[in-house]
Amino acid sequence: GNRNNMDGARIMLRKISAVSAMIALLSATSLKAAETNQCIPAEKAESLITYILPGALGAVRTKCSNSLPSTSPLLQVDSVQMQKYKQDSQQAWPEASTAIRLLVGQDLPENMEVDALRPFVDAMIPAMLAQEIKSKDCPTINKVYGLLEPLPTKNLAGLTVMLAQLGGDNEGERKKGPFNICKPPVG
Repeated sequence: GNRNNMDGARIMLRKISAVSAMIALLSATSLKAAETNQCIPAEKAESLITYILPGALGAVRTKCSNSLPSTSPLLQVDSVQMQKYKQDSQQAWPEASTAIRLLVGQDLPENMEVDALRPFVDAMIPAMLAQEIKSKDCPTINKVYGLLEPLPTKNLAGLTVMLAQLGGDNEGERKKGPFNICKPPVG
């Protein structure tokens, strides 16, 4: 059973990181960033994940609402933890926006603030996740979410980034991701 839980966690976190692909739609620059092997520092990636978490969970909830019992952890909209995610998300924006700036790079129109992209980022998350998630994934996602929900948001974001860094070592997956997360320094 433990191996399946890890695989389930990886699948869910990979799908959540796939959401970050929405940033690729912000500008063709992210392709340029990938070519130049631009990496996002782990702390900034964690802020970005913290920021998108409520939107990502909302999209997953919508997609899974018909395939899970109403008592499922994932479907509890007003849980204490969900309120915490929303609060942490708002506080994460300044740091998350620097990650977005790193991704879109120089091609952001000169007078345009990253803040102007915020509604676009917010709208893209649910749309992209809805495409990524299949109903058959919902029970696994719900189980993984139930296990991870008690964690503070910072730990959840840190775990997601760590798994993304680990996953980046496998079969060229790093090339497929929307962005590189910088490897932790060795030693």
